Amino acid sequence: MTLLSLENPFYEFSQIDGDINVKKYKDKITTFYVVEGKLEFDIDNRKVEINSTEGILVSSNSVIKHIKKHPQTIAFEVISKKKNPNLIEFIDKENNIVEETIATFKILKNHKKVIKPWGYELWIVWLKDYHVLKKIFMKKDFKCSLQFHEKKYETNHLTFGKAKVLKNFHIDSKSTEEQAREKIKDIDLIKNYSEDVSAPYFFTNIPGEIHRVFSLEDYTAYEVSTPELDDVVRITDDNSRKSGRITLEHKS
Repeated sequence: MTLLSLENPFYEFSQIDGDINVKKYKDKITTFYVVEGKLEFDIDNRKVEINSTEGILVSSNSVIKHIKKHPQTIAFEVISKKKNPNLIEFIDKENNIVEETIATFKILKNHKKVIKPWGYELWIVWLKDYHVLKKIFMKKDFKCSLQFHEKKYETNHLTFGKAKVLKNFHIDSKSTEEQAREKIKDIDLIKNYSEDVSAPYFFTNIPGEIHRVFSLEDYTAYEVSTPELDDVVRITDDNSRKSGRITLEHKS
């Protein structure tokens, strides 16, 4: 395994490579996702497989006895410690959010697509008390908003492409947009807080950390975060989008 996330109390985000020790999944909430290739599982004495663009969510009630990773497979796992008796998944249907209880495991397909001015997101899984996994695609020569989060903690793995990543400038996470603009008005963030990177590359943003991604090529990343998906404070945005959820982006 290659650990991608910094040490934190919320999740472990890793790329699957080499041998897999299934003992570590005992009493854990785990999401697996295949970018390319195939994973085969023995879960609760059932044979299960997931292929490219598919995932599987496994509750702490299930027992994983074996995992086989096929050659050339690119796959990730996200592990969270059990907190509550019930594992709840949020299902977002055009801004109508419902809760679904997962007793054992669930195959993840037909992911929700959120259209963005710069590309799109695929929401692979959104868990109420644990973690989120999303695919992010950004078209070449676009950029996301300059932003920070009040509570959300996130890790991104740049899987394909090149980007300029702006990060490591920290403010009070409870700042308003205006307070953040005042804080950065005399600072050249691009010059002092960004770097050009190529896949594979991974980085973590903590609450109060101002960040932005500029795509130098078509850009594909996988993001794991805590569940506060509407926690986005936009300091500047090329399309003048406000902070928080953009309702129109969630309509099919």
